[in-house]
Amino acid sequence: MSAGEREARLTTLLVFGAMTIGAVAQIWIPPGPTTLVAATGIASLVVLGLSFVVPGRLRTTLSGFRFTSSLLITLAIFAILGTLILQGKPAELYRARYGAVAPLILALRFDDIFHGLPYAGLMALFGAAILASATLRWPISARRAGFFIAHVGLLISGAGAAASSMLSVRGRIDLFAGGDVAHQVRVTRNGVATGAYEKLPFELRLDQFDLVNYETEYRVGYYEKTRIVRDGVAMDDYRLKTSFDPDLAWHRLPQGDRFRLKAIYPDFEQVARLTPAAEGPPALLVTLAGRPQWLQPGEVAGTPDGSLAVAFGDQRPIPPPGYATTVLVSLLERQVIVHRADGDAAQPLTEGLALLGGAVRFDRLLPHSARGAVYQTRGREWRNPAVVVETELNGRSSETLAVAAQPRGIFLRDGRAALVFEKRDQEVKAFLSHVTARQGDDLRRAVISVNDPFEFGGWTLYQVNYNPDDPTYSGLEAVRDPGVLWVFVGFVLICIGVFYMLYVEPRLRGGGIERPAPGTTSAATL
Repeated sequence: MSAGEREARLTTLLVFGAMTIGAVAQIWIPPGPTTLVAATGIASLVVLGLSFVVPGRLRTTLSGFRFTSSLLITLAIFAILGTLILQGKPAELYRARYGAVAPLILALRFDDIFHGLPYAGLMALFGAAILASATLRWPISARRAGFFIAHVGLLISGAGAAASSMLSVRGRIDLFAGGDVAHQVRVTRNGVATGAYEKLPFELRLDQFDLVNYETEYRVGYYEKTRIVRDGVAMDDYRLKTSFDPDLAWHRLPQGDRFRLKAIYPDFEQVARLTPAAEGPPALLVTLAGRPQWLQPGEVAGTPDGSLAVAFGDQRPIPPPGYATTVLVSLLERQVIVHRADGDAAQPLTEGLALLGGAVRFDRLLPHSARGAVYQTRGREWRNPAVVVETELNGRSSETLAVAAQPRGIFLRDGRAALVFEKRDQEVKAFLSHVTARQGDDLRRAVISVNDPFEFGGWTLYQVNYNPDDPTYSGLEAVRDPGVLWVFVGFVLICIGVFYMLYVEPRLRGGGIERPAPGTTSAATL
């Protein structure tokens, strides 16, 4: 058997042995932060110690590229599983969500995979590999300083992560504006209250809570039908998935469908329009107070102030009530009668006839007409917006008028999805907590927002929620993590070490390649 084959076999034995021993041991030892840190530390030292006393290439294998890459791939698989499977949730949730697979998830402790003993075994091998690789390159020299700096950074980051796992506290603080003071944190795990409380080293008071809303806007919302449970009853409901600005561009939808707004009317109105036809009632185009309107027999057009109206009929129409002056048009008599309280004045009906100083003009008379409608906007201000939505579904195109004041769904995919042109107002842009923190004589005031936390007394306070029905309530998340600083210190050292190895060590070696130390292989990379 070659050296490479022996190294591959030993690598497989170490990785699968660590996971197997961990899986068996956690039948009696439940997962948790203390379990993870203790098992990782103890197992790392045990494996490292064995590498010095066991004959063969154990220490060389631990520091080799094949072992490191295999270990990282296995850790990546654990990371994928921990991402796909919800972590730290009640057992009932796993049974409801994962069905027949739930018992296997719970039995293998995949519900807390990053605190279990199999994961601790892999991390122990990683720690042992770092230490073994360092011992093979001892003592430190200028040509190897970058290597040791990077590995010290790895160890410091690991120690910081261990401190965070064991000592960090995450919890909730519920405050109400008007002087409500908090002295403790309600501890949570994975967003669920544990029933424990942690005392704050300072007092925190909420002085004021503000909601900042977006300006009113109009958008096209894309909704999908989703199965939900409400009050213990399963039902279908449409949930907003995304939304689009009102523009004229094409937008792609799931299943290959697409849509666009063919026309946008900020202040929508629908105006009657009559066109010549082979049959149908006559029509008269009247311009009243500068506004053209089509009238068919029996219809009346009037000014909003009630000063003037035009009535059109086959015979002479009856003057409509409520107007000071009415213009009566008789089609059979071809007469126009101006009716006032002091009398009437008649003259022949002709196209282009203007009356009352141009306040009324008769532009066109159609012997037969067909009624239609024209969409237009009264102005550029968004008073009564509407759009014409053109959709392409399975290669077929259709158009629909959508008015924001009367939102209705344009259904897609047999009703499983819908587009809605709707008004968005009172949408929260930001929520701000004005707080005062006091620790002895140290007093600080701050404004906490979602993207702007407040650090004080070793704690970091984040704005996480609010109650739309109670404008005085603010929900804060409080985090104390003593290990996070050391994690970043480790990252900085890793960067320095890598930079030193890439740009400083080659100059010290005169551009040559360093020969591996006795008993090592050129594959040792850690």
